[in-house]
Amino acid sequence: MQSVPTNTFNRQTIFLLFFCVIYFSLSLPAGYAGFNIDASWHESLVMAIDNGFVFGRDFIFNYGPLGYLNTGLLPKSVPIWMLVAAEVFTLLNYLIIIQLCIRKADKKWWIVAVSSLLILMPWGFISDTSFTFFYFFIFWLLYALRTRNSVALLIAVLISVLIFYIKVNLSIIVYGLFVASLVYFWLIKAFTLRTLIVCWLAQILLTYSLSFLLHVDIIAYLEASLKIIDAYQDAMAAMLLSTKELFSLLFFEILIGLVVLVFVFKTFRSILQNNFEGVYLYLLIILVWFLGFKQAHTAVGAYNIFGFFLLMPPLAALIYLFTENSYKIWAGRMFIAVLCLQLLATQLIRFYIGEKTLKGYLLTFPPTGISQKITESSFSITQILEILEQKNPINYLKRLVNYEYEDNFINSPVQIPTDLLTKVGNANIDIVPHQISHLYFNRLNYNPRPIIQSYQANSDWLMKKNGEKYLSKTAPEFVLFRTEAFREQNPFWVETDLSEALLRNYALTDTTVIKQDTFCLFYRNKVLKGLTYSDLSTIKFKLNEDIQIPKSANPIRFSAKINYSAKGKLARLFFQPPYLYCSVTYENGLQENFRVIDKILRGGVFINQKVITQAEACNFFLNKGVDNQRVTKIRFWTKYTSGFEESFEATFKELKITN
Repeated sequence: MQSVPTNTFNRQTIFLLFFCVIYFSLSLPAGYAGFNIDASWHESLVMAIDNGFVFGRDFIFNYGPLGYLNTGLLPKSVPIWMLVAAEVFTLLNYLIIIQLCIRKADKKWWIVAVSSLLILMPWGFISDTSFTFFYFFIFWLLYALRTRNSVALLIAVLISVLIFYIKVNLSIIVYGLFVASLVYFWLIKAFTLRTLIVCWLAQILLTYSLSFLLHVDIIAYLEASLKIIDAYQDAMAAMLLSTKELFSLLFFEILIGLVVLVFVFKTFRSILQNNFEGVYLYLLIILVWFLGFKQAHTAVGAYNIFGFFLLMPPLAALIYLFTENSYKIWAGRMFIAVLCLQLLATQLIRFYIGEKTLKGYLLTFPPTGISQKITESSFSITQILEILEQKNPINYLKRLVNYEYEDNFINSPVQIPTDLLTKVGNANIDIVPHQISHLYFNRLNYNPRPIIQSYQANSDWLMKKNGEKYLSKTAPEFVLFRTEAFREQNPFWVETDLSEALLRNYALTDTTVIKQDTFCLFYRNKVLKGLTYSDLSTIKFKLNEDIQIPKSANPIRFSAKINYSAKGKLARLFFQPPYLYCSVTYENGLQENFRVIDKILRGGVFINQKVITQAEACNFFLNKGVDNQRVTKIRFWTKYTSGFEESFEATFKELKITN
C-alpha cells in the first residue's frame, strides 16, 4: 500500500475532526415534545414504552420500541445516553465511509472532503434514522464482500436488528436481503458456511433476546407490519405538488438516473466479472433507490422528495467506493455529476417551499424560529449570532447536560378543561382520531386502541383490531372522539368497527372544547349491548353507475370489493395507485365527493346517514342517527378507469343495537 505523506495525513485528520465538530453542531442529543399530527405519534410511542405496552398487540404502528432513535423524543424510562450512543455510532459509520473514499481518491482527497460537507450541510445526511441505518447496512454488506471480513458481517447483523426495532416494515426487507446475501456469499465462496450460519444465528438470537427486553410479540409485530405495508400506499398516497413542480423535479430524477446509466454502460464488462460482484452492487443500489423513491412519492410533497434527493449522492458514493480502481476516475465524475444535480434540485425545492420568492428561498436555511423572526422584521447581525449559538457543538453539550424529561411539560401547548380533567381523573382514556398530544401534555392515563391514529387504520383488518379493543375487557374507560377529514376522505368512513363498538360499549356523556376543537366524551358502559346484522341486499355494479341506498331508520353498513386492474396494480407498485372517489347524493339533492380507500370499503362503512360534522357525529351516537340527513345514492368514479376492474360486488347490511 502506498504511504501517505505526513502533511497530507495531518490535513486529513484535521478535516475529519472538523467534520465531527460540524456533525455535532447540526444535531442535538434529544428533542422535546411538539404539537402536530406527527408529534402525536412520537408522544404515543413514548407513553407506550413507559407503560410497558406490547408492540404488535397493544401498539401497532410503523415504528417499534426503538423508534425514539428516529424521533429524538425520549421516554421517561430511557436515559439520554441511548440517543448519544446512536449518534456516535452514526458518526463512526460516516467517518469510516469518508476515510475509505479519501483513500481511494488519493491526491484528490479534498474533493471527497468538500463533497462530504456538501452532503452533510446544511440539510443533513438522510433525515430518517432507519433509512440512514439501512444505508450503513448496505455499506457493510458490500464491504464484507470486498474485504471478506466477517466482522463487517457482524456489524451488518447489529444494524439489521436495530432497524427491526426502529421501523419494522423496513426491517422485513433488510432481513430478507441479509439471508439472500448470505446465500450469495456462500455460492461464490466469499465466506465459509460456518461463518455465514453463525452470522444468521446471531441475527435470530439477538432479535429474539431483545424482544423480551423491549416488549415485542415478534409474530404479531410482523403480521401487523405486513398489514400496514399492504394498506399504506392506498390510503396515504397524495399529490401535494403542482403538475409543473412535480415534472420539474422528475426531470432532475431522470437526469440523475441517466448519469448513472451512462456509467453502468461504460463499466458493463467489469460489472459481470468477479463472481458478479458488480451485479450484486447494482442490485443493492437499485433496491435502496426504489425504496427511497417509494417513500418520497407516496405523499408527493416538497419535503419528501427533498429527502429522496439527499439519498442520491450517498448512493453514488457507494458506486464510487466499490467500483474497480481502473474506472475510479469515471466513477468520481459520475459522483460529482450526481452531487451537482442533487444540489440544483434541492435548491429548486427550497425555492418552492419559500413560495417562489428569493427571500422565501433564503429563509429555508436558518432554523425555523430565526426564519420567523426575520420574516417579521428585517435581517440583522443578531440573527447571525443566534444561528451560531444554535449551530455549534457547545449547544449539543448543553442539551446533553441540561436535558430533563420534565421539561417537556413546561409551557404546555394544550390545556384540557379543568372539569374534564376532574371527570376523567386517573381513569384510562383514548383519543380519536389522532390528537394524542392532548393526552400527553395533560398527563392522562393513556390506553389506546392498537392502531393509535385513525388515518393508519386503513384496511378491514386494521379497523377490526381497533374495534376489538373497544369491545374487550381492556377497553379504555373514557374516549375523546372527533370527526376530522384526512386527505379528501369522508371523516366518518374510517374506523367503522370502532364506531360500532362505541355504539355498543359506550355512552356519549358530554362534549368539550379543546384548542377550539369540539370533542365528544364517551364513558364505557357496565354492560355490553347486543348487535344484530340483517342482510338487505347484494349487488353488482360498475364505475360511474348510480347505486341506490336502501331506506332504513337504522345504520346501514356498506362493504364492497373494488379491485385494481393489472394497470392499476403496476401504477400502485411503481408510483401511486389510481385514486378512487365516491359521489354521495343526499335527500336534499346536494352532492359531495370523497376519496375512498379500497381496503376500508372491504371492511365496510356506514353509508345511509350524513355524518360529516361534529354535530352530526354526536347525533349519530346519541340516537343512532335517526335525525341525520339520509343518503339516497352513491356513485364511484375515477379519472383513470383503466386502473380498476370492470365490475364489483357490494353488500348492504342493517345494524341493530339491542339493550
